[in-house]
Amino acid sequence: MPSDADQTPSSPPDPEGDPPPEASYTIPLHRAIAHVSPEAIAVKQSRAGLVGPLIEIALTLAVVWAIVAFINTLPLFVLFVLLVLLIVLGPLGVIGLVNNLAGTSFLMERAKYSARWQQGLLGMGIGTYELVPFNRIQRFEVMTDYDDVLASGIEQDVVHWEVILIKDNDRELTVGSVVAARVLALEAGERANDLAEALAAMSEAHVVLADLEGIDDPEADLYEDDDDLEGADPENEDREGPDRED
Repeated sequence: MPSDADQTPSSPPDPEGDPPPEASYTIPLHRAIAHVSPEAIAVKQSRAGLVGPLIEIALTLAVVWAIVAFINTLPLFVLFVLLVLLIVLGPLGVIGLVNNLAGTSFLMERAKYSARWQQGLLGMGIGTYELVPFNRIQRFEVMTDYDDVLASGIEQDVVHWEVILIKDNDRELTVGSVVAARVLALEAGERANDLAEALAAMSEAHVVLADLEGIDDPEADLYEDDDDLEGADPENEDREGPDRED
């Protein structure tokens, strides 16, 4: 669960050093990507979401071809079914394509001094359905179910991290989430904290980050194992070998 202490927002770490304050970067989320720049933070659909709309558009084109090529030979009932598929798949494919390419589920802009949530699939991620000015933001908070257990008493295999905006009336709005296997929980939690810090920095709001202490880091454990292997003395092992045989 999130820690009680607020922390100063900062840019997410970079393998080659911390990025400059004016740098733009992305944060992978669950089925989405957060694009962070000095002037705006946008949560967009990931490119994997294009698979469904592209399949729908391909099926639509195939149905159009079938109707045009076999309109004089196919039974009327079959033509009616193809026409229904054309009416359903065509608009859904186009709307889904626009939603994934140009749509945004969440957008925070420094110049407009506000954060807003966009409409979903049928709204193509364009129209606003929730608007929160910066002065209405109480805090950002990262919540997780890492410590929760299943009914059987064992730990969950999948960990969920959620970045939430809490308004001054205590209403909670989800900005984005990160889902990962338990072995990758630390890296996923760092991504969620990075997004919360970026949001808090732009809006100058308080932030409560998730407490990552005590979460296993598989990379650190791997490095420790390598160090143990490198620290072993093969000459001592060779000397001890004959003694063990005697």
